[in-house]
Amino acid sequence: MSCSEKARQKGILGIDAGGTFTDLVFWGEEDSRVLASAKTPTIQGDLVGTIERGLDLILKKAAPEQIKTFNLATTLATNAIVENKLRPCALMLIGYDNEMASRFIKGGAVNADYIYLVGGGHDTRGGEREPLDEAACRNACKEAFAHTDTIAISSYFSVRNPSHELRARDIAESERPGVFVSCGHELAAELDAVKRATTAALNAGLIPIIIDLLDSVEEVCRKRGINVPIMIVRGDGSLVSMEWARTHPVETVLSGPAASAIGACRLAGAENFSRGSCVVDIGGTTTDIIYLNEKGRPLLGRDGTTVGGHKTLVKSIDTFTFGLGGDSRISFSEERELVIGPRRVSSLCSAAAELPAVTKCLKDIIAFGGAREPLIVFRGERGRPEGSFEERVISLLEGGPSAADRLLENERFSNRGLLQLEDMERRGLLRFAAFTPTDALTALGRLDKWPAEASALGAEILAGSKEGAAALCAEVCERVSRIAAKNIFKKRSSSQGFDFDREAGAEALIDFILAQHGGAAHAARLKLNNEIIGVGAPSWAFIPRVGELLSETALHPAGAEVAGAVGAAVGAFFMSYAILITPLAAGGYRAHLPNGVKDFELLDEAVDDAAAEAVPWIKERAASSGAKNPIVSYRREDTEAEIAGGAMLYLSTHIYFDVSEGLEIA
Repeated sequence: MSCSEKARQKGILGIDAGGTFTDLVFWGEEDSRVLASAKTPTIQGDLVGTIERGLDLILKKAAPEQIKTFNLATTLATNAIVENKLRPCALMLIGYDNEMASRFIKGGAVNADYIYLVGGGHDTRGGEREPLDEAACRNACKEAFAHTDTIAISSYFSVRNPSHELRARDIAESERPGVFVSCGHELAAELDAVKRATTAALNAGLIPIIIDLLDSVEEVCRKRGINVPIMIVRGDGSLVSMEWARTHPVETVLSGPAASAIGACRLAGAENFSRGSCVVDIGGTTTDIIYLNEKGRPLLGRDGTTVGGHKTLVKSIDTFTFGLGGDSRISFSEERELVIGPRRVSSLCSAAAELPAVTKCLKDIIAFGGAREPLIVFRGERGRPEGSFEERVISLLEGGPSAADRLLENERFSNRGLLQLEDMERRGLLRFAAFTPTDALTALGRLDKWPAEASALGAEILAGSKEGAAALCAEVCERVSRIAAKNIFKKRSSSQGFDFDREAGAEALIDFILAQHGGAAHAARLKLNNEIIGVGAPSWAFIPRVGELLSETALHPAGAEVAGAVGAAVGAFFMSYAILITPLAAGGYRAHLPNGVKDFELLDEAVDDAAAEAVPWIKERAASSGAKNPIVSYRREDTEAEIAGGAMLYLSTHIYFDVSEGLEIA
């Protein structure tokens, strides 16, 4: 950025805090382009420090007063759920059948530390099935608040009538002012009592975690003179205020992939394509596949988001994630089949650049001979050793890293010892560096970010000879491209109704076609019939070949390595809501409103009154989630069914509300 640009340009700071790297961009509001960018390794357990270090890199190129808004996409909520690191919370289930509740609690569907069953609930039409047992509700709160400051409340059929959840919340807040309360009907409008309870419980467990993060980020900004609104990317790609995210953190699940999709669309101009696109976001640990429609918009998942094995009703983009990235561990199976991922390790070249002893370990492996894999072991940063084996390993690593084979050379059963080392690595006692796709690119001279010696030595060890190292590296690059192409094709075919699990031999056929591609005698090819947009740090190396394998010309737009941060910067506020109107058995119509139910004699009267009552409520909700000037539009959709004789039977009416950000009022 030139001095004159730095003096006048204002813009938006976008941050994508991923599992491997945290990316930052300063997006010029006037020119609609990246004016400055930075990439810094994400330090697990220190996300705030990671953001702080990246922010300081950006502030070397842009002054604090140039930043108008701070937009953050984060994997914090996803990782906390996947790693089972939620804070303790209570869950109050109102009107749930005891047997059903016991079944899904025992099955682990709900992640809550204290669970209470309380009488109450409604039926499918929103009628009160049983009065709320306020005494039991109050007693549950008193007991729960002896252990936790967060509670989730889920009432049976609360999406048809939320009055019991609202009353239970009032009781909870009277028992403990300032308590964090998550109500199921405020997080999900779809029917599914179990998923709604799960969603509410996860949200409650996330609230203290996200509050700690956002408070810390706010303090980091304040210290650097950045006093601007902080917005968070939700899993559907929209932006919400920091205040909204504090109480609805579960909505930030899949925030990172959503930001990547938005960024890819902007960088590649996908909104101008005549057909849909597949965004292929290749990171250090995983690859995400996200489909954009012909307008460049990511599609939302149909059945809610499943994260860490928990099925929720959270609306997020439809993404398919698999363990393949620039830092995927590469080894050979017992049958000498090349295995790539899904575990992430440090690349040999980056580890050696940080600690030269890594190169010495690799040379020792070659001199010693017989190693199947260039696996270097470091002491980890968490956990305590259990048993003599683990204590011995930790002791041997006090002087620095060691080759795994050297650590195990006095063990009677080396294969068992390797499994024990891998278990220690999963628990955080150890860290691994091994051969990765990043090393293959470095050894081939295609990547010059780190010195190539360690990568070349690793390739020699894995190949079994110096002469075979180059061929191995080329095969790794080809295999990464094939794995990505296969998963892209499977994802797109599955979304169009093809069931790979039920079609025997389908995957083998895809593997055969991909393996033959480019050969003189190949008789078949795959055709995706979608644009392919590659983003993520290592995507430049693999995405052109992925396009060839799928008979498409793949795009790799400028700025692709920080697409997630771009997506965070250019994201926009939007919100949707729906109100249901159903017929009453005795005649008339019932509107299921945000604060309860209301009955009407005429359908048009129900629609008009429901819309008039809902619009101010929705505007207030939108304002609290970050909209400065919310504009609400709505449409009506009646549902009917044909019965005997051709007559039509009225079933229901939905009023769909869409909220967008209008121009700011001066």
